[in-house]
Amino acid sequence: MNKIVRILPGIFLSLLSLSSCDGLFTEDCIYKGYLHARNGFHHPSDMGTPEQAEMNLMVFPLTGNGVAEYDNLSIPFNGSGDAYGTLHIGSYEFLACNKDVNILEDAGSAATVRLRVPTEQGKITAEQGYAYSSSVTGTVMTDDTLHVTCESKLMVQRIVFNITVTNTGILEYTGITAELDGVTTSRYVRTREKGSGFATLPFTVSPEKENFFRKEVLVFGINSGVSNVIRLHLDGDMPVDADLDLSDVFKDFTADGISVDITVRVSPSLHTASASIEDWQNVEWGQGIITY
Repeated sequence: MNKIVRILPGIFLSLLSLSSCDGLFTEDCIYKGYLHARNGFHHPSDMGTPEQAEMNLMVFPLTGNGVAEYDNLSIPFNGSGDAYGTLHIGSYEFLACNKDVNILEDAGSAATVRLRVPTEQGKITAEQGYAYSSSVTGTVMTDDTLHVTCESKLMVQRIVFNITVTNTGILEYTGITAELDGVTTSRYVRTREKGSGFATLPFTVSPEKENFFRKEVLVFGINSGVSNVIRLHLDGDMPVDADLDLSDVFKDFTADGISVDITVRVSPSLHTASASIEDWQNVEWGQGIITY
């Protein structure tokens, strides 16, 4: 009987020790809960879909011990589009995005983090792809699971150039080298708003049929307060150059995309060319691509 009496106090103290963190919230205890984030894409098929494993969830604590503990915490989504984590209890903001070719900058705050396309000497050096982002908030509770869905949306706009070359006679043109000024170089992840930086976008255009060239580019946007000139160099039997100001086209460019029709008129006798805008049309995602 005495043996039993000696054991019971030990059991009681052990239970009391456990309950001190389970039942009483004290500064000495660390309380955590769980996160399950689901990456959701709800958009037309022509908007593309990145590999789920390319998406990352950035974690920004708003309250609780996570504010001091977590610095630039990022959780990858798995191939099924799920991200899991164990976090200090408290409120959080979660930003989901895929970098694609871009650089992640100013990631210390949800308000400042943005994606920037690589540039060198004022020119964009990477081909922009489909970049997505979303923002969601939630509160992690002790030993409970917070479920959030990240409704990721596109951060890019689409520009389609349809270029017709006329007055070529017997001349044959095999391609176009182009540069477009005033292309936005960054977007904020939380709001998807454009940054203030801009650069020149070089690209090449291949013929779809005789004397007709078509190119689709993805951009973070166009900064309409600066030069929006496109420079065209036609490669072929008689190389010629033509510049065209697209300021009127892009001054109110807020749509998902835009299709721009350009005509280049070659003057073989003068070895020159001139370009003009024939038409432009806004294109929303889901309308597909305008073809000719």
